[in-house]
Amino acid sequence: MIHVLYGDDSFSIHEEVGELVAAVGPEDVRSSNISRLSAQGFEVGVFANAALVVPFLADRRLVIVDGLLSSLESTGGGRRGRRRAAEGDALGAAAGLPEMLAQLPPTTDVAFIDGRLGRANPLLAEVEALEHVQVQVREFPMLRREALARWISDRANAKGASITPQAVAHLSELIGSNLWTLDNELEKLAVYRSGGTIDVEHVDALVSSARETTVFELVDAMMDGRTDTAMAKLQSQMSAGVTGPYLLSMIARQARLLAIAHELSDERVPQSEWGPHLGTASDFVVRKTAEQARRFTMESVRRLYGLLLDADVAMKSGSASEELAMTELVAMGSALRGAAPSRGRR
Repeated sequence: MIHVLYGDDSFSIHEEVGELVAAVGPEDVRSSNISRLSAQGFEVGVFANAALVVPFLADRRLVIVDGLLSSLESTGGGRRGRRRAAEGDALGAAAGLPEMLAQLPPTTDVAFIDGRLGRANPLLAEVEALEHVQVQVREFPMLRREALARWISDRANAKGASITPQAVAHLSELIGSNLWTLDNELEKLAVYRSGGTIDVEHVDALVSSARETTVFELVDAMMDGRTDTAMAKLQSQMSAGVTGPYLLSMIARQARLLAIAHELSDERVPQSEWGPHLGTASDFVVRKTAEQARRFTMESVRRLYGLLLDADVAMKSGSASEELAMTELVAMGSALRGAAPSRGRR
C-alpha cells in the first residue's frame, strides 16, 4: 500500500508513521525490513532494491521516503516548469518511480512523508493516478480551535489524566498548535497530577510558557507607561522568591526578541514565519512579541538595553540590592515609551 502523508502537522505525521512501523512485525526484525530514503540523492534503483523484495522474518516491509514530493515542486516553478510538468518531465530523479510503484508486492508499504504541498504536485498526481494499487493520501494541517482543544483533552486522557476546559484553553493560548511541545507539557502535567485533574493553576506552575506570561505582563506595563502595574508585577515576582538576575535575564531576552521583531518587520517577513527566527514554537510568544514591537520603537529597545546594563552592573558590583536595581530598571523603563531619542551612552 502507498501512503502519502503531508502537511504542517509533523507530530501527527510522525505518529502515523509509527503505526506503519509497528505493523512491520516484532521489534527485533524491524530494522532489517524498514528502509528510509530522502529526496537528496534519491535514486529509483535504490528504492526498487528496498521495496521489491519480500519481508525477512516479518509480516511486511516498509519504505519511508522523506521530502521527495516537495523537492519536485521546487524545480517546477514558473511557466516553463508547469509546461515541463504537463509533458511529464518534471519528475527529474523520480522519473520511472510511478511505474515502479505499480509493481509493489502486496507485502510492501511505502510512505511518502512531506510538508506542505501545492495542488499541482507532479509526483502526487502520478501516484494518485496509479491503477490496481491501493493509495491513501492524507493531509495533516495544523490543528486549530475546537480540533486543537479536542486533541489536548484526548491526549491528557491517554496519559491517564483529565483536564478542565479552562486548562485546555489556557494551554492552547500559551503554546498554540505545536503538538510536540503540547505533548511534552501534558506528559509533565499528567505525571505531576498522578492521574488527577489538570487545572489552570497546574499549567501555570509547570508549563514554561506560562512562566513567561508574567514577564510579558511586566514588559507590557513598562511599555505602556503603567508604572504602578509594572511595580506590582515586579514585587509579586520578587515576593515569590524570583531573583533579580533571573528577572533581568528574562527582560533582556524579551528586549532581544523585540529587536529581532523590528528587523523581521523591516524585512517584511510574514508573522507566521517568525517562530524560528525568535527561537520559539509558541504562537503566544510570537503574537505578544509582535504586539509589543508595534508599541515599542527600536530606539526605545536600545535604551532598554542600556537600562538593563546599568541594573546588571549595580547588582554585580553591590552598589544596589537586587530589589533596588530592579525597581529603578522598571521605573525608568516605564518612561521609555514616547521618550526623546537617546543621544547614546557615555
